[in-house]
Amino acid sequence: MIVFSSSTAGSNRGKLEEKVAKMAKANGKKVRIINFVDKMMECAKPLNMNITPSTIPNLDPQVIKVLKENAMHRISDMINAEKDADFIIDGHTAFWWKNGPIGLMDVRDFSDLRPDLFVTIISTPAQLKDTILKDKEWLDKEIDIYEISVWSELEIYTMDLISRTLGKSNYLVGIDEDPVTIYNLMYNPWMLKIYTSFSMEHRDTSYKRLDRFISRLREMAIVFDPRSVDLSYYGEYYKDSRIKEIAFNQTVRRDYRLIDQSDIVVIHLTSLVYSSGVDSERMHAHSTGKRVLLYFPFEKYSPFTPYFVNKMFNNEEELINEISKLASRTNGRKVKKS
Repeated sequence: MIVFSSSTAGSNRGKLEEKVAKMAKANGKKVRIINFVDKMMECAKPLNMNITPSTIPNLDPQVIKVLKENAMHRISDMINAEKDADFIIDGHTAFWWKNGPIGLMDVRDFSDLRPDLFVTIISTPAQLKDTILKDKEWLDKEIDIYEISVWSELEIYTMDLISRTLGKSNYLVGIDEDPVTIYNLMYNPWMLKIYTSFSMEHRDTSYKRLDRFISRLREMAIVFDPRSVDLSYYGEYYKDSRIKEIAFNQTVRRDYRLIDQSDIVVIHLTSLVYSSGVDSERMHAHSTGKRVLLYFPFEKYSPFTPYFVNKMFNNEEELINEISKLASRTNGRKVKKS
């Protein structure tokens, strides 16, 4: 199993990858993590080139080409030398640098090393900038949050092009997602995939109940939780209308994409508070052929409430049982319920 994991600088995705490797070890599997940029820097040393992750975008394109090809050969040799291990290759596919795109990887770079799975780790640009500013490698760089936003979109776009050309899947995974999501994408890809939709307004009152519900879903399915990308990082940046606009647009596209890569959407409502996000996600899922299940524990509702869902439940246990049946069919075996 070979996974190519990509993100923009500052995502701290290595911590998430390490948690996946630790989980794999606990289950009797061996996962090695290889940092692609580190291998490029190793290849530069014999050439007396003192490069860092933050200076790679400044290199001549031909130099980048040579370094990445040599790095890929080294990685292939490492994989061939350890047949009993699975690998997560941690890298970038592109940069947005000095107001323009720089392509780092393309489909030809994977002609020998053909990953089984692509994963793009996503954070908010505000979170990325906050992390970058703490990294000494980037201290002398002027980091613009708008350009980080564009870089984030470019990374997803490039990974999609590469993965689709190779006939593989590219999954978006939030930086704060439970590592079991990536673990199951690697080792149990046949599992039912669920996007959870709920009102973000209840973070102070109902998240404990929601957390218990999602934990039960994770026992039988791969779950994508939109809270895995923390929008609170934007904070004061929302005062800039340009940043607010791109942040809002990216949030909608991200959640739609998480829906698109799921099999079903499960909406969990605990209060009668209007949520344009839940409404929009419900209609997007329904109009793209996804099965939509709604937990709605209230007696009165509008004719529009059930229109964009396949089935409504006013009892959480009944919803869990329905999901268990769907998961059992998808998994090809009876799922043990908690």
